Amino acid sequence: MKRRAFLQQAGLAVATWGLSEASLSVLASRYQEVLAASTNRKLALLVGINQYRAVPLSGCVTDVELQRELLIHCFGFQPQDILTLTDQQATRDAIESAFVSHLIQQAQSGDVVVFHFSGYGGNVALGTSPEFSQTSLVPVDGQIVESEPVITQDVLEDTLWLLVRSLPTDRVTTVLDTSFIYPGKSLQGNLRIRARPSLPPLQPDQAELAFQQQLAGKIFPRPSIPTSPHPALPGVLLSATAPGQMALEARWNGFSAGLFTYALTRTLWEAASATKLQVIFSRTRMQIEQLASEGQQPQLGGQKSQTLLQPYFLPLTVSGANGAIMEGEDGSKTVQLWLGGLPTVVLEHYAANSLLTLIDHNTSPNTDSTTFLQILSREGLTARAKVLRVSSTFDAGESPPPLKVGQFVRERVRVLPHNIGLTVALDSSLERIERVDAISAFTAIPRVSSAIAGEQAADYLFSKVPVLAPTQIASATNLTGIVTNPPPTQSSYGLFSLAQNAIPNTAGDGGEAVKFAVRRLVPKLQTLLAAKLLNLTVNETSSQLAVRITLEKLDPQPQAVLYHETSVMQAGDRAANPAPKRNGNPVPVTTDGLLSLPIGSRIQYRLENNNPQPLYFILLGLDSSGNLIALYAPSTQSGEPLSPKPGSTDPVSSPEEPSVPPAPALPGSIAPGEVITLPRSLPASQWTLNGPPGITETYLICCRTPFTQTQALLAVALHAAGNNPAFYPLPNPLEIAQAVLQDLHQASDIAAKVVGATPESFALDVKAWAGLRFVYQVV
Repeated sequence: MKRRAFLQQAGLAVATWGLSEASLSVLASRYQEVLAASTNRKLALLVGINQYRAVPLSGCVTDVELQRELLIHCFGFQPQDILTLTDQQATRDAIESAFVSHLIQQAQSGDVVVFHFSGYGGNVALGTSPEFSQTSLVPVDGQIVESEPVITQDVLEDTLWLLVRSLPTDRVTTVLDTSFIYPGKSLQGNLRIRARPSLPPLQPDQAELAFQQQLAGKIFPRPSIPTSPHPALPGVLLSATAPGQMALEARWNGFSAGLFTYALTRTLWEAASATKLQVIFSRTRMQIEQLASEGQQPQLGGQKSQTLLQPYFLPLTVSGANGAIMEGEDGSKTVQLWLGGLPTVVLEHYAANSLLTLIDHNTSPNTDSTTFLQILSREGLTARAKVLRVSSTFDAGESPPPLKVGQFVRERVRVLPHNIGLTVALDSSLERIERVDAISAFTAIPRVSSAIAGEQAADYLFSKVPVLAPTQIASATNLTGIVTNPPPTQSSYGLFSLAQNAIPNTAGDGGEAVKFAVRRLVPKLQTLLAAKLLNLTVNETSSQLAVRITLEKLDPQPQAVLYHETSVMQAGDRAANPAPKRNGNPVPVTTDGLLSLPIGSRIQYRLENNNPQPLYFILLGLDSSGNLIALYAPSTQSGEPLSPKPGSTDPVSSPEEPSVPPAPALPGSIAPGEVITLPRSLPASQWTLNGPPGITETYLICCRTPFTQTQALLAVALHAAGNNPAFYPLPNPLEIAQAVLQDLHQASDIAAKVVGATPESFALDVKAWAGLRFVYQVV
């Protein structure tokens, strides 16, 4: 479409749809570079607003970037067919004009359409009675017109329904990362709430109501809006939260984003091409639930939500990627990378020299490309990388194929600093003197720092815990056991998740001093830091070891309830390695949110090794009380490192090293092609979930060489626990987590030399280890 044709069409939209002519200047500028392209059958309008006048947000523009890169790289959208409106561009007139001109007027029957909004949600009254109100999307010019009644510029729920209903296609996905309930504060722990701060009852602008009438007149016989509530939105609606809940955004190291958008896009980057929408959405809910508990539960709705199998009505174009090439520099000696597919905790600590490889879907999943990309620097979700060519497989005079924008990349060597620490945010409810004392106390703890809530990335929250003194409870209780007048409380302190959910066993006695509370929490902080380090070993998408582990519930009869497998296992021979089944049906790789298991359940894990070499493994867990435990301790018996086959062109493997023949299974190891259950040394009836209620995490870490340092520490802990070989608490969790990383580094010794890892960093080769993580609730 040429620029003149676009302006003529936009002018027609003004006359036909009653839109503001001034708003078209935004659209004209957005189209200036891309209007020569032909109409594509995949169209998207992405809106993100940070710059609100009262309380700005910080992650909405990042949401737009996440969605844009996802649509281009994973779903085949053309860049010129994705229109973005951010911050000052996203006025009400511009949003509605863009929806009409870019989506309604260009889409045809059967086309794919995506509309995304990240920003404040609100509520607008439609009459004098409170029940006559509806939710709304707050544009950047949603400021209040001082009048009686108070007028707002919001995009009303009715308007959005009519806009989507006006599309000539029903293959539309609407994504709303916003919420409509304001709890009286802008922060929930260290997370920011996406809802407009409370205001007097608001009335809609008359121009908005007139626009609705014009939309309705194009759809229905008479220009009238159907009575609310409307039928379900056409297509699919992906909402960040349930009605009455809050949508939250978080800060990470170098960027902010909505919990929902980031979890959704990350899940899609990692998904296989055949993964169903319902599975994608369940995995997204699981990620959010781990941060926000049940305070934010995304919702899947719309007329096609139960029948649609493919997300965005399209198959994924990539499986298991961690990112893609955005652009080349210096004659392709360096490139810009988008790393939106890496796990958050990994991306935050992704150090220079980390190595990525191009994904070639025409070769075996564990076959490397001859081009590698070495990270030079990272800022937020993007990184600058140096191109490393391996040309030994090319004939003389032949050059490696050129890099292309959009090529997918997967990590190969994960470089992490030794001194990773824990950051604790100080809750806004603390008094100034409490914050000063807390900062002083946290400064004295090695590898732990503090920050003011909402100002920077953090791992946990330090806040007050109201506690009733026993004498006060007794004096306030009458003979029938009823508290007649609630007594005053004495505050203690404890640790919370970023969304302000209490961490088990961290609350102190009432009346304790802040500095005492911080010192009391040192062992718990070490355990939480150990869990953070173990999370850095998770590489389900990028690992080149074919491993699967299945969680089985043994009562009333054995049945698989959840499993995790590496991408290589997933891409392998399904006939020889079928996915777990329950009652004859395939077990879902996830559930609707976190899996719940009752206290008293008997469980076991089933581990499968589909590699030509034996693997060594450990099974560690964070129980529902928040203690790090060893679920199974491998033997301290040593074994020989495994190496690639001779003749490999892999730059991080040594072609001179001989292959080690497969060895028989040893305690703490699993033979090639073997399937074992854990625990092996106890009857299954003795592995019981004893509670208390809470979240449990389990880490299976497999390696091609023994866990020498980890085993030595576990042997000491095992002796102290009375030689119980099944599971026991670990008195030195941080040392053990550090030893796990050191053992994986040792298994990747050649990789460490190639990437130039310093003594202050770990270099972990994805061909050397596999890390899988289970998270479920004990109820």
